[in-house]
Amino acid sequence: MTSQTTIETAGSGDKAPTLPSDKAPSAGLRGHPWFTLITVAVGVMMVALDGTIVAIANPAIQKDLGASFADVQWITNGYFLALAVSLITAGKLGDRFGHRQTFLIGVTGFAAASGAIGLSSSIAAVVTFRVLQGLFGALLMPAALGLLRATFPAEKLNMAIGIWGMVIGASTAGGPILGGVLVEHVNWQSVFFINVPVGIIALVWSGPSSRPRRGAGATARPGRSWPRPSWASPSSPSGRRRSRSR
Repeated sequence: MTSQTTIETAGSGDKAPTLPSDKAPSAGLRGHPWFTLITVAVGVMMVALDGTIVAIANPAIQKDLGASFADVQWITNGYFLALAVSLITAGKLGDRFGHRQTFLIGVTGFAAASGAIGLSSSIAAVVTFRVLQGLFGALLMPAALGLLRATFPAEKLNMAIGIWGMVIGASTAGGPILGGVLVEHVNWQSVFFINVPVGIIALVWSGPSSRPRRGAGATARPGRSWPRPSWASPSSPSGRRRSRSR
């Protein structure tokens, strides 16, 4: 008598049971997508706005602080130089220490540097804090994009990035208008003080944005095995093994 083991193949009518692992990849995403989008939009709005709004305030700063034309140029150039040079390094820091932590540090530092500029009484202090603004702005820009990619599912990611880019474009275009209104009716310090409440709003919104969505699964951890595929489950018709003896 010999023993022969055969594997029963699944027919066209067999349906494997659905496991949680068979659902869309979005189940492993973390955070609420729309709260996250609002948070990063408010953060990048500060960075884009300060790129153009200060150009309107420069003549008032020059007159009030008795600065030279070269000093005033460094108010703008120092900001853009620090922002551009630090972007790649800031992106690496976000990958290493987490995009959310990097974003929050960037928002907090940017708002604090803005408030310090408004309280400055010398052109040297203004230029120094403008460079710090650029450094903190470089931290939050790539981290904002990383948060969107980690929160939105693939089918909605393009829409989220489009809204994110629209906010940057609108802030850049509206900077001179808002700067003219503030300098004309308030003072040049208000151009920088406005970033303080905006930064606080971004920090407040970051709380709800970090809460996992209802029904969202946790991200896989190192060393934890993934759930067994449905076709490999012993209870599925395609995975049962029967022994027949002759």
